[in-house]
Amino acid sequence: MKKTYTTFLFFLLGVFSTSIFAQSTVYFFIKSTGNLTTTIKQNGKDIFDMTGPIKKTIKPSGNMQLPFNQYAPCYRKCIFKNEGKILFSTECKHINAVNGKISTMAGEIQLNLTSGSTYYVSITNKGLNDMQLKNLTEKEAEKLLKNKKYVALPEYIEQ
Repeated sequence: MKKTYTTFLFFLLGVFSTSIFAQSTVYFFIKSTGNLTTTIKQNGKDIFDMTGPIKKTIKPSGNMQLPFNQYAPCYRKCIFKNEGKILFSTECKHINAVNGKISTMAGEIQLNLTSGSTYYVSITNKGLNDMQLKNLTEKEAEKLLKNKKYVALPEYIEQ
């Protein structure tokens, strides 16, 4: 009888420990951008900014009304505690240095997060006036992680 209770106790600990410690890792990558601020959303809620440090600034000259900031390529490691389908989206605001107009671009991707899995997502252009989030292979992601030009932004851990 005591052995049955002990076995049941270990079974319960195993079940609860997997649900308590369930987590997935998602890496987000973005190439060098100019005058573009990028916000990442999880199921419609802003979770972090994906804009790298300023690499170069061009002062206004000629027809330019505003400075042109070029941001370094960057990536961010994110830890998510929830499993299941999650919709990640991005809202990118581009400021035109010539006329000061702000244009908004967006993209999204749905990931089915499972415990212990790692996902790699790239934020890229889709034509001239839109953005997309697309899956990267592990090989492509490892290449970007090793690239010295990519700046590691602070890690995001879901609360």
